[in-house]
Amino acid sequence: MNNRLVVAMLSTAALAVPAVAVADPGHGKGHEKQPEKAHGKAEGAKQVMFVFKGTFTAPGTVKVVSGNSHVRKGGFVGQAVQFDFANAKFVAADTNADQKADVTDVADGDRVLVQARVAKRTTYAEAAEAIAARKLVDKTNPPVEDDTEADAATR
Repeated sequence: MNNRLVVAMLSTAALAVPAVAVADPGHGKGHEKQPEKAHGKAEGAKQVMFVFKGTFTAPGTVKVVSGNSHVRKGGFVGQAVQFDFANAKFVAADTNADQKADVTDVADGDRVLVQARVAKRTTYAEAAEAIAARKLVDKTNPPVEDDTEADAATR
């Protein structure tokens, strides 16, 4: 009976030793609470693509008829929105024959699509100033492809 007691004590001691050896008190290891790190991302609202569809009215103004979900939820539909086309890409026919597509090639009443990166959840009431457009596509006067490019594509 004495042997059984000694074996039981040794086996429980053998099981307890690895658990104690593995436990780490954490002294001097730098486990103190760290302050929040900035992961290199800019502070502020996330920028998303707003796609406005409507008719071009005055230089830089579009009467919005429809758009993607950001435009609809922001209340832009039915409003005249002012755009800044200074750095925008234009996809339109060269109607004034100046060898480049720009805002002068878009006439009043043309159906257009305007893409702009705007802060997420921006509403029409918050957009008091002109929105910087990234791209304007003239749906009424689309650009004409060069015949040599079209012939090369069919060969």
